[in-house]
Amino acid sequence: MKKLSDYKGEEAIELWADLIDPLTEILGDERVKDVVTRGKSRLEIAKTILKDHKKEATEILLRIDPTPINGLNILLRLIGLLGEMSTSEEIKSFFGFAEQVKTDEESSGLPTANTEANEN
Repeated sequence: MKKLSDYKGEEAIELWADLIDPLTEILGDERVKDVVTRGKSRLEIAKTILKDHKKEATEILLRIDPTPINGLNILLRLIGLLGEMSTSEEIKSFFGFAEQVKTDEESSGLPTANTEANEN
């Protein structure tokens, strides 16, 4: 099974050119942001993505690895991708909030709070 890190040079550039739109759609979704920022497990994040963004998730997974998706591999592939993205400093800094993706063992507290509403 191919991973993001398997792509190098021009091939990596072409891959990311194809992934930006569907990733932006998924990561811009408020429900996805909510499960990520609340520190939910990768399984919960994958569940939300699959329920709300089937087309984009399929597009991303098949672009990274063209092996046909089936009932046995889709969840493992998506969770693997979330894991790879959550451990990459480059990806976390690019997508901003993605750095808050937690594993089951990590705390679920938010690193910062929005105090803008209290300034009135």
